[in-house]
Amino acid sequence: MVEDVRPATDASAARPTDLVEGDQKFVSLLGQFFLIPLLIAVVGVAIFVGIRMMTADEKDPILLVREIRLQHGSTRWQLAYDLNSRLVRDPQARKDPRLVPEIMRVFSEIEPRDEDDARTRTYLILVLGTLRNPAAMPVLMPAMHDRDGTCQVAAIQAVGSIADPAALPDLLQLAASDDPGLRKAAVFSLGLYNPRRRESEKLPAVTAAQEAEVLAAIRGAHHDQVEDVRWNAALALARFRDPEAAPTLKAMLDRGYLAKVSAGVGSAMTEEMTVDVMVNAMKGALELGDASFRPLLDGLAANDRSMDVRQAARTALQALSN
Repeated sequence: MVEDVRPATDASAARPTDLVEGDQKFVSLLGQFFLIPLLIAVVGVAIFVGIRMMTADEKDPILLVREIRLQHGSTRWQLAYDLNSRLVRDPQARKDPRLVPEIMRVFSEIEPRDEDDARTRTYLILVLGTLRNPAAMPVLMPAMHDRDGTCQVAAIQAVGSIADPAALPDLLQLAASDDPGLRKAAVFSLGLYNPRRRESEKLPAVTAAQEAEVLAAIRGAHHDQVEDVRWNAALALARFRDPEAAPTLKAMLDRGYLAKVSAGVGSAMTEEMTVDVMVNAMKGALELGDASFRPLLDGLAANDRSMDVRQAARTALQALSN
């Protein structure tokens, strides 16, 4: 499963029609089987805030930031959610040069005294990731080691969206963490330093030695004992067009295998989770440009029980033919 960097349900599902739209649509996987566990609380929160957004007038982003600074409790994190959603929808609004310094100021003023404060800080970090401005690194770098795990993971994701080479030592350290959630997040973000993205988006250069370290860390994670760490490592390798990713990506397209993984950890994957894994594996196949995926994709396009998977497989087959 930035790329849009979106909280709650928006971040968790890659739609099949977005399958070939490039790195910014290479959506991360969320939840126990997903890239960033517990990134944004519960689905109920997302539904509540979504309804709130549909009934609210669009506000200028800088005014939203200033409202966040003045508010407290749940109102504040709801405004921070609104701000991120507003910026995801409106690329032009992200160009306001006042946003990053104002958001950094608000973040630095919030002490995580309770759950509402913690959520607000996490959403503000997500906003900085959406803005993808290196000027935010003085806040994001320390936040990668925040005491709040959700904020920490959001910061790792945000740093990956910016892909500043200065963050690589921290990301490499986190990719070797004892915490599998941090490993997953760090490995995914390391994949965002791939050469094609750097070239297409004119991002800062990474030295050959740094790139070698990044690939070594991702390849190491590809042999991790935790299944979904390996999945995210495969997605990261695919971004580097490393053929080592192919066997894992093919396994991620096998519903029988996914069911065994789910049974093995004693927590069943929902159908939505399974579809997300499969769609992301198809996106990895497209990154590789690997025609050996065709038989699998043909079968999924014809027979899978999910309409989303069938459509994603058709889209992938068409892309591989071009």
